[in-house]
Amino acid sequence: MAGTLTSAAALAQEGQTQADEQEVIEEVVATGTRLKGTAAAVLQERQNQAFVADILGADQIARTGDGDAAAALRRVTGLTLVDGKFIYVRGLGERYSSTQLNGMGVPSPDPTRSVVPLDLFPSDIIESLNVQKSFSPDMPAHFGGGNVNIRTKSIPSEFVFKVSGGVDYNTNNSTEGFFYGGGGDDWTGRDDGTRALPAIISSNLEQAQSDDGIEGSGSYPLTLEQRKEMLGSMFWDIGPDAKDVDPDFDIGATLGNRFVTDIGEFGFLSTISYENEWDVGRERQGTNLGTNGCSSLSDRDTSDGKCFGQSYDGIETEQSVSWSGMFNVGYEYNSNHRLEITNVILHDMNDRVRVRDFIDVNETIIGTRELERVDMLFEERRMTSSQIKGTHNFPELDFMYFDWYAGSSRAGREAPGGLSLTYQQNLEDGEFLSQQLQDVSATNVDRQYQDLRDASETWGWNLGYPVMFDGVDLEIKAGADFFEKARKAENITIQVPHRAIADDAQFGDQIDDIFSPEQLASDEFYDSATGAGILQSNMADGDEYAAGTKIDAYYLMADAFINNKWRFSGGVRYEDFRQISVPFEAHANSFSVNSEEIAQLAFQEDDFFPSLAMTYIMDDEMQFRFNISESTIRPDLRDISTTFFIDPLTEFLVRGSPLLRSSKLRNADFRWEWYREAGNNLSAAIFYKDIENPIELVELGTVGGAAPNLLTANGDTGELYGVEFEFLQDLSFVDSRLVDFFVTGNVTVSDSEVVIGAADDDRTSLFERQLLDALDATSASNIVTNNVRRLVGHSEWVLNLQMGYDSPNGEHSATLVYNAFGPRIIVPGTRGNEDAEEQTFHSVDFTYSYYPDFNSQIKFSVKNLLDQEKRIDQEGLDLLREERGVEFGLSYSYTF
Repeated sequence: MAGTLTSAAALAQEGQTQADEQEVIEEVVATGTRLKGTAAAVLQERQNQAFVADILGADQIARTGDGDAAAALRRVTGLTLVDGKFIYVRGLGERYSSTQLNGMGVPSPDPTRSVVPLDLFPSDIIESLNVQKSFSPDMPAHFGGGNVNIRTKSIPSEFVFKVSGGVDYNTNNSTEGFFYGGGGDDWTGRDDGTRALPAIISSNLEQAQSDDGIEGSGSYPLTLEQRKEMLGSMFWDIGPDAKDVDPDFDIGATLGNRFVTDIGEFGFLSTISYENEWDVGRERQGTNLGTNGCSSLSDRDTSDGKCFGQSYDGIETEQSVSWSGMFNVGYEYNSNHRLEITNVILHDMNDRVRVRDFIDVNETIIGTRELERVDMLFEERRMTSSQIKGTHNFPELDFMYFDWYAGSSRAGREAPGGLSLTYQQNLEDGEFLSQQLQDVSATNVDRQYQDLRDASETWGWNLGYPVMFDGVDLEIKAGADFFEKARKAENITIQVPHRAIADDAQFGDQIDDIFSPEQLASDEFYDSATGAGILQSNMADGDEYAAGTKIDAYYLMADAFINNKWRFSGGVRYEDFRQISVPFEAHANSFSVNSEEIAQLAFQEDDFFPSLAMTYIMDDEMQFRFNISESTIRPDLRDISTTFFIDPLTEFLVRGSPLLRSSKLRNADFRWEWYREAGNNLSAAIFYKDIENPIELVELGTVGGAAPNLLTANGDTGELYGVEFEFLQDLSFVDSRLVDFFVTGNVTVSDSEVVIGAADDDRTSLFERQLLDALDATSASNIVTNNVRRLVGHSEWVLNLQMGYDSPNGEHSATLVYNAFGPRIIVPGTRGNEDAEEQTFHSVDFTYSYYPDFNSQIKFSVKNLLDQEKRIDQEGLDLLREERGVEFGLSYSYTF
């Protein structure tokens, strides 16, 4: 926000001209030392902050070639990237971090995660990324590993017009993929209605529910002609067909200016970007680990005879389209009053088709009856945000300042027309005879339609008043934050049972052949004269729900400099938190619970959260920090819902618990920082977190099926502790001729422990109560393999290294970046099986930039030079293995 401890505001007008001149000088110097020029500003900000934080600037992001906030943040000390979208801070899962946009809360378009997927934010709109690792009273109390504040680019100091474009190629894409035609607007990242649930199906579902209720197994009391029309109205032109994918490309533009008038300065900044990319890769996946049927799969089991009951191996083809836009306007008067309006729209589409060999130990007979699995997922994610911020300094009131803000955001996810089916390939003596829908009565063609809408409103203010007396500069600060979020979500699954299709009609190797318009219109397609059972609804009560969150927060804090040697910052935050999630009846616009049950579903708590930071400033270069605080991690809307959702990383079913409690954290940080000449720096930190009732995932032991069912539940206790090191150093200390080379990096070494509370004793733990409630049982066996283990998602070490070169004439720069993390638990083991762990991924990226003149840049990049695969292992088997390929990129930008 606006205020500082010093009276810099009084000198703002006088120093503006000098600052402008200094900016010009720095810009010229940065041509020769690009790293130092870009790092100096963020290092200065980090040094001046009262609380432990790491900051990444826009130029630093551009230098490493990272295209979005998620990819860039994995360069920050102690941060790891999961699923390409979510950041784990100091080994704590994504639920233990929070995300803000320009200091304001925003909703998430991802129903499976409690935080915003950071791959939504392209680097083109980012000014800096601030990761605050120690809690301060002016931050949200939902604080574990840290708070990520994405700060968008602001009004420029002068006219700017920049255009850019690039192409990319992944070595995996030389492999032929499988895809389909889709809708006419797919190139825009939006479905044109082709995949949507037909109105006739939704109306018949609602009518059946309101009349007599849906018949057994979710079937309809309808005529054959009605069933024909409903089935024929669905999108079946899916193929999939063999496809050679196109190269990736992206384009972007930025336009902005500032105008000086007699009544103040006005300015604007606008950016747009568009990216279209393809990925083809091999994927291997397993689920339902056990020992049954493993003897027939000796090449796929472990030394002790374990194997996955179901496993998949084949080709994944995915198209991703993303576009974004930002428009900012601002006004500044007399250097003391500033008003800025920021508008952001982010849109991301992923369209995925997988064609994979499928082994089911109960159904597959190698050489006689083999299976193939085909699935399709199309999803759009979108977020829009409009924010207004005011900053006001009052020199006439002893430099008191007042900041205020308000924001309105919308987020949504649509996943229409998802499909999955299983083919059966009939062979004789290993020779292919025919292919048909799997000949098992319990199998279905599944079509899924999902929709999620979030809307949030946030507003707040900060008031600061500086007081100066002998040897002490003191600032008193108070403020308030208010946040409201509403959600409406729906998940409809339609099943077409194989048994309801006539035997002769089930043969074919293309979806659009089996479900062609001619087939669907023919009476011979249906197994019965009435078509009974051909369409079933698998939607359950709670698959549609409405939810809301409201937070009222107030804080009071003080920041004091004593003799320019000691700095004490701290205070207390009060938050009143309310949340509720209410399920609807399937295919009915009515709640599935009564008013008394709704009251029991409400979640409310309020508490105070103290924080204290002490800094000892030894001299201009060296300082020591110590922070202690208390914070909380609260359940998300999905965490208190009994509805199952599919985790996109493991594809396991996950559900929440209405009995879930907040986690309470006690945090301590100590950091030594040494800021040396020419931007060289070194720092070391120690951190510790004590967690009461940590929120973890455990398996629901008595629920079987093709995929494990996981429960979001509270453990008893948890703790995390570790050390961090960070450095930046040019190589002039080796030889003066190496002054243009530099190395920078960071390493985090840590450990964690969580006690689940599943031990066999006389005490019924919170976890056990939640487990029994989820199972609707009075007793359950203890199935957790490791009652004491590391936290889910925690890596014991994280390493980032970077070597760079800046030519003396400023025309060339090159960067080699290495990132790796230690194995981390993704799915806790049960029934004696070990935990499933994501294995170390060694990422090596190279970026070279050529500046033919001051306005132009040509960039060449290579990502994943080692051609590493993503692997999640359990008991030595591949729970998940994905090819990533080596990606080559070439881009050009010109600034007018």
